[in-house]
Amino acid sequence: MLDFAAISAYLGAVCFGILTLLLLAGHRGARFGGVLILASLMSTAWLGAQGTYHAAGSNVPLNLAGIQLLELLRDLAWCSVFGALLLANGNPLYRRRLIVALAAVGALGCAVLVALAPWLWQWGAVTSLDVQRRFLLGGFMALALCGIVLIEQLIRNTHPDARWSIKHLCLGGAAIFAYDFLLYADALLFNGVNADMSIARGAINAVTVPMIALAAARNRQWQLNLFVSRTVMFHTTAISGAGLYLLLMAGAGYYFKAYGGSWGGVLRTVFFFAAIVGLVVLISSNQLRSRLRVFLAKHFYRNKYDYGEVWLSFTGALSRVGADPKELRETTLTAIADIMDSTGGLMWQKDATENFALVARWQMDAPNHELIPGDSPLARRLANDDYLIDLQAEAARANAENPSDIPAWLLQMPRVWLVVPIVHGDELLAFLVLAESRSNTEITWEDRDLLRTVGRQAASYLALLRATAELTDARQFEAFNRLSAFLVHDLKNVVAQLSLVIRNAERHRTNPDFIEDAFNTIGDAVTKMNRMLGSLRQNQPGTDDAHAFDIGGLLQEAVARQSARRPLPRLAMKCGPARIRAQHDRLLAVVEHLLQNAQDATPDDGTITVEMDRAADSVLIDISDTGCGMDEDFIQNRLFRPFDTTKGKAGMGIGVYESLHVISALGGRLTVTSRPGAGTTFRISLPLESAADNEQAPRSATG
Repeated sequence: MLDFAAISAYLGAVCFGILTLLLLAGHRGARFGGVLILASLMSTAWLGAQGTYHAAGSNVPLNLAGIQLLELLRDLAWCSVFGALLLANGNPLYRRRLIVALAAVGALGCAVLVALAPWLWQWGAVTSLDVQRRFLLGGFMALALCGIVLIEQLIRNTHPDARWSIKHLCLGGAAIFAYDFLLYADALLFNGVNADMSIARGAINAVTVPMIALAAARNRQWQLNLFVSRTVMFHTTAISGAGLYLLLMAGAGYYFKAYGGSWGGVLRTVFFFAAIVGLVVLISSNQLRSRLRVFLAKHFYRNKYDYGEVWLSFTGALSRVGADPKELRETTLTAIADIMDSTGGLMWQKDATENFALVARWQMDAPNHELIPGDSPLARRLANDDYLIDLQAEAARANAENPSDIPAWLLQMPRVWLVVPIVHGDELLAFLVLAESRSNTEITWEDRDLLRTVGRQAASYLALLRATAELTDARQFEAFNRLSAFLVHDLKNVVAQLSLVIRNAERHRTNPDFIEDAFNTIGDAVTKMNRMLGSLRQNQPGTDDAHAFDIGGLLQEAVARQSARRPLPRLAMKCGPARIRAQHDRLLAVVEHLLQNAQDATPDDGTITVEMDRAADSVLIDISDTGCGMDEDFIQNRLFRPFDTTKGKAGMGIGVYESLHVISALGGRLTVTSRPGAGTTFRISLPLESAADNEQAPRSATG
C-alpha cells in the first residue's frame, strides 16, 4: 500500500503532468511558452521520481541523489521562467545586470551538481550529514532564495497595469521557492530534513498548479491557448470553501466533545446540525453566489464576463419563446436582469400612440405611472444617447440647481438601479428599469457595452414582434379585401340579371311567361344576395357552414341555371352519386362562373360539356368548351391573377381567381388545358367525403 509520502508526490506529479499536457496542446511556438512547458515537465519528472522512490524504496535504480538532480533541474527551469520574463524589460542596463544574476544562478547550480557527483556515481543513498551534505542543502536553499529574488524583481520592475497578468504565476512560483527555502533552512538548522515537511512537498506543489494555469490562460501573448472555465472555477471554489467550512466545523465539534464534559455529546450534535443548516443556507444564497462570481471574475480573469457563454444563454432564452408577445417581453426582462444579477425589473414598450406603456414586470411592484409620454425628457434622452442610466448616481447628482431629466417618481422608487434602453436602429422601442444587484458591484465599461449589445439584440426580437403584429393586421385586411372583391363580383352578376329583366319589361310586361321568368330571376337574385350577406357575416369565404351533399345535384342545378344562355351546356354523369363536404352556394357559384366563361368564349353553334367521374378518393369535374381557347403564356401569367380580365369594362378579372381560392380551400385542385382555336377544359378535383359511402354506378344524363 502506498504511504502518504508517495501519494503526496504522485498527486503533485499528476497535477503538473496535466498542466504540461494543456500547455503543449495550446503551444503556438512562442519562446517563453517553451520555457514554461520545460519547467512544468521538470516538476512532473521530479515529483514522479520522488513518488516512485517512496513507493518502492531501494528497489528502484534511481537513488536519492538522482531525485535531487531532477530537483536541481526543476529549480533552474523555474528560475529560467522568471528570468525570461525579466529579460522582456526594455532597459539595456537592467538587462546586463540580469544576465549577471542569471549567470550567478547557473554557477550556483553547477556547484550543487558538483556536490551531487559522488552520490550520483555510487548509486546509493547518503545517510551521513557531512560538510559536503551541508553544502548540498545550502545550495538548494540558495537556489530557492534566488528564485524568490527573481520573482520579487519581476514584480517590482513590471508596470502596475501589467502585474495583473503575471500575478498568479508569481504567487505560484513564490509558493514553491518559499517552501523549499523553509525546508532546507530547517534542515541546516536541525541537522536533518523534517520528515513531515518533506512528505508535504508534493501536495504543496500541486496547490500551485491552478495559479500557474490561470496565468497561462490570461497571457495570450505567450501563445498558450489555455482556457480555465469560469464554471469549473466557480464550482471548484464553492466545493473547496464548503470542504474548508466542514473541516473547521469538525474541529470545533471535536473541541466540544473533548472539553464539553457531560454535555459534550449533546453540544456536538447540536453544533453539527446547526453547521449543516448553515452550510445549506450559504449554498442556497443567490447573493453569496453572485458575489463569489464577481470575486472570481475580478481576481482571476481578464474580463468580467464570459461573453460567449452570456451571449449563447441570452439568445437561447429569446429563441425558445413562442409567438406570445407577453412571454417574449417577460423573457427579455428576466434574461437581461439575470446578466446583471438584478433582483427585479420593469419594462416599458412603445405603443401605437408613440407613448411608452408598462408591459412586463418581474419581482417589482408596478408604479403609479404606467404610461410615460413618448416626448418626455427621459424618452428623448434614451433615444438620443442609447446609453444606460445609473439611477442611484443620477439621484445623488440631482438637486434644485441641477434638476435631472429622470422623473422624480422613478428616482424615488425603492431598489431601482439602472435604466437600460432597447433601441432598434435609431428608434427607442422599449426600456427596462432594473432593481439593485445582489453583488452590489459598480457599473464598469464592460457592463455598459454588454447591456448596449444585448439591448440591441433584444430590440431585434421586439421589432420582429411588432412586424408580426402588423403582418397579422395586414392579412386580416387582405382577407377582407379579397372577400369584398368576391362579393362585388357576385353583385355584378346579380345586377346583370336584374338589368336584363328591366330592359325586357317594356316589351314583355304583359306576357305571363315573361312575368314568371322575371319572378324566377328576382328569386334567384334574392338567393344570391342572401348568400353574399351570409359570407359577409362570416367574414371568410371558403368552407364555413360546410355540409355533405351530392355533387351531381349541384352540377344539375348549375347547368339548369345557365341554360338560359347559348350554347346550352350538356351534363354527362360517368359515375354514381358522389358526396363531398363543402359550402354548397359558394361551390355552385364557382361552377356557374366557369360555365358562364365557357359560354362567353364559345359561339352559339359550339358545344359545352360538363362531365363528372371518379378517381380513387376524388371526384373529377371537367367543364369543356369548343371556344377560342387560350395560349400557354396567358394561362401561366394572367389567367389566375386577380383583376386581370380580357372582357374590358364588362369583367373584373376576379372570377377564376375566386374559383381557385374556393376549390383550394376545400382541399381540391383546379387545372386548365387549352389551345388557341381548340377550346378549353377546366378540371375540378375534389376529395370525397367517404370513399366507402360512394358506390360506383356509371350512368349518363343530359341537361
